[in-house]
Amino acid sequence: MVEPMRGLSSTVRFLQEENQRLLERNEELEQENAYLHDTLKSLKGLVDAVARLNVAEDLERLLNRIVYEAVRIVDAVEGSLLIIDPATDELVFIAARSEMRDRLIGYRLPIDTGIVGWVIQHQEAVIANDVRQDERFSSAVDRAFQFTTRSLMAVPLICCAQPLGAIELVNKFSDQPFNERDIDTLSLLSPIAAMVIELANKSK
Repeated sequence: MVEPMRGLSSTVRFLQEENQRLLERNEELEQENAYLHDTLKSLKGLVDAVARLNVAEDLERLLNRIVYEAVRIVDAVEGSLLIIDPATDELVFIAARSEMRDRLIGYRLPIDTGIVGWVIQHQEAVIANDVRQDERFSSAVDRAFQFTTRSLMAVPLICCAQPLGAIELVNKFSDQPFNERDIDTLSLLSPIAAMVIELANKSK
């Protein structure tokens, strides 16, 4: 009699564990679905805004909105958009979601500075979840603005195979690492930003 009871107990325990696993998986799928819905909604809003774009009046507002959406969806603490100034061969902050925004906008860096400079030069996205261990990282902005970058993610802005700049996100509110889903999200937003910048360049 002991063996059948033991077998029944093992079966019940297995079914309980399997039920818990399925519940957790279902919760993960619901979160993923909500994330995708949120991302698609943001993309649609941005595409509609580009379609109505008046470059002279809306450029700064739209680029800041793109950075805002990236920061919000990825749950980053801060984000910024930098472009290349070909006249000076520098990177210039032109949009930001940051407590330092008023001081950050217009701030310039040599084009090869830090991880963002590497991303632009190599036209590749980068995740650096421990920047102090990444030899490409530059602390120039941290020193200038008394900020502490722990993790960073950046994607290039490219149009017609030419780099225009980059979007970067810094730190996560949750202190979780940036991941491939975050890169995918930023990679969906970056072509919209590149398109807006290219339209602005052509209108000059």
